[in-house]
Amino acid sequence: MKNVSDREWVATGQEYVCTRYRTNGTCRDGYWRDTGYYEETITTYSSWQGCVEARPYPYNVDDAPAQGGTANTGIGFGDPATMFVPMFAPDEPGDRWATDTDPDPDNYSASNNWWNDGTESSTGITRQKNMKKYFDVRPFGATSPKGSGPNFSCTTTPITPLTDVTTTEGLAAIKAAIDEMAANGNTNVPEGTAWGWRTISSGAPFTQGRPETEKGNDKVIIVLTDGANTYSTASSDPAGNKSTYAAYGYTGLGYNGTGTTRMFLGASGAVGAYNYSSSNYTTALDEQMVKVCDNAKATGALVMTVSLDLSTTNSSENKAIEALKKCSSDSRFRKDSADPTKPAKLYWNATGSNLAEKFKEIADELSNLRIVG
Repeated sequence: MKNVSDREWVATGQEYVCTRYRTNGTCRDGYWRDTGYYEETITTYSSWQGCVEARPYPYNVDDAPAQGGTANTGIGFGDPATMFVPMFAPDEPGDRWATDTDPDPDNYSASNNWWNDGTESSTGITRQKNMKKYFDVRPFGATSPKGSGPNFSCTTTPITPLTDVTTTEGLAAIKAAIDEMAANGNTNVPEGTAWGWRTISSGAPFTQGRPETEKGNDKVIIVLTDGANTYSTASSDPAGNKSTYAAYGYTGLGYNGTGTTRMFLGASGAVGAYNYSSSNYTTALDEQMVKVCDNAKATGALVMTVSLDLSTTNSSENKAIEALKKCSSDSRFRKDSADPTKPAKLYWNATGSNLAEKFKEIADELSNLRIVG
């Protein structure tokens, strides 16, 4: 997509403009004006910020590598469902600048209206789906976008691959990455957990992890969250999206020609197939969270979970706590204080004041796993 980022007036001369004529057709009054044209600088409107969508079930909760084909071999293109698809938030209904044929831009009050629709259709979904609009050039001085454009919901910083912190450079890189992190947008714990798992595994897209079969190599995922899983409903929904655009796209769209949205694929009966409420989204994401944790643990990964400033007396926060407990692994040497016949769960409920203390407990847990001799 292209954008006129700057323009400069190039004068070519002058012309006389008559504003009043005599009865014989000659000019009575007028003025001289400069003639010329604007030299426009056209640049790329926006660059991809690096976020990808969640893969459809079951690939959203596993570590299966993308199965791509080779186009020039004629063999095929693999399995599209395994691919990591770049996030591209569609322009939602509404226009952002006037045109010669439409001097009064249409306003549909959509939350992420950042381009002209390229059609005068009165149907919101038709305006949103019109792909030809993206070939229009955004003119100089167009109205500012409503929302954050094609990178809507891409609020995270890039993933840092496994890094050797025994070196000065490695430790500095990890600390800098932590400092750059900021809480923003929805809380999608299963997707974050899945990417944590993919980062430590030996397979693509991150390949820094040691082989899973290597002895004496513990793969540990630590999941820290300060809230329940969330996915936003749309405050104004002229296109019938049912949600804002995020990792699972729009929940109002069925996957691959079906009536089931991607978030609800593989869900139990506890998730309403056509229930587009925030609470139902949370239930669906909680189920995805349990599945990705179970799958990671099945490969031998150790999953530790930490909730930050959550209370068991708050129903939604307590639900998040229970989901994190289900997600966590069992301790390999500690017993549950309430029931010594069972192993303790590797879950910690922390506050801002004791978070450092809780992470010391996590370090102690890991240090006891070392085998000497």
